[in-house]
Amino acid sequence: MVSEIKTYKLKGFVMIKTIQKKILVSLVSGAILLTAVPMVQAADDTLAIQKRLQTIVPNDAKNAQITATPVPGLYQVQIGMTVVYMSKDGQYLVNGNVVNLDSNQNLTKEAQAKTRKLALSEIPEKGMIIYPAKGGKDKAKHTITVFTDIDCPYCAKLHKEIPALNEAGVNVRYLAYPRSGMGSPSYFKAVSVWCANDPVKSMDDAMGGLPPEKKQCQNPVRDHMMQAQVFEVNGTPNIILDNGDLLPGYVPAKELIKLLKSS
Repeated sequence: MVSEIKTYKLKGFVMIKTIQKKILVSLVSGAILLTAVPMVQAADDTLAIQKRLQTIVPNDAKNAQITATPVPGLYQVQIGMTVVYMSKDGQYLVNGNVVNLDSNQNLTKEAQAKTRKLALSEIPEKGMIIYPAKGGKDKAKHTITVFTDIDCPYCAKLHKEIPALNEAGVNVRYLAYPRSGMGSPSYFKAVSVWCANDPVKSMDDAMGGLPPEKKQCQNPVRDHMMQAQVFEVNGTPNIILDNGDLLPGYVPAKELIKLLKSS
């Protein structure tokens, strides 16, 4: 079924928040389904869009990536992970996915995945807790990165499946995302695990229900929580595949392995 396309005239329109500063666009989701050709880089005919962005997101307009879409007069506007579309004259904004019906290629999700992959590459592995694939981390076929919460039951369920993932040649990397926030019991559990003499064993024990020994040190937990905002994580586990796709929730190991092989 084709979703109704919803457009909104921008007079009086407000973008409430910004990505990395929590940008959200106050509009209703729609979808554009079409037979498409590849996107091309936008040229000077995006001046009206740039001018409009200066009025609605002045602090972030300079970071906007504007590219032409297969729809004449419609441009993709991306700030961080947020992707929307605007008309060439800067008068209308469309929220939704652009899909190539011939190839079933979702251009919107591909743009977001590309940005996630780049952002992920800039997070140092030194601050992650890593479960390497069988044969060693460097011999892995795939790598998944998981925002996890020690007090999340589905995180514990996924954790039990790490041996199966490792056996299939998948590295599993953990970033901390205690959902209850800074200063909460879950936060201090994460800090204790990351500060442990053996973080991997401490994580295994904590995921098994054993309270970690209380520890304090210079740790990356707060930084990981800030990264979660960049990736628009709002729950756990959040799994990022090595191609940048994000899976918001628990996925069984067998299904994960299939997804990785097909990505």
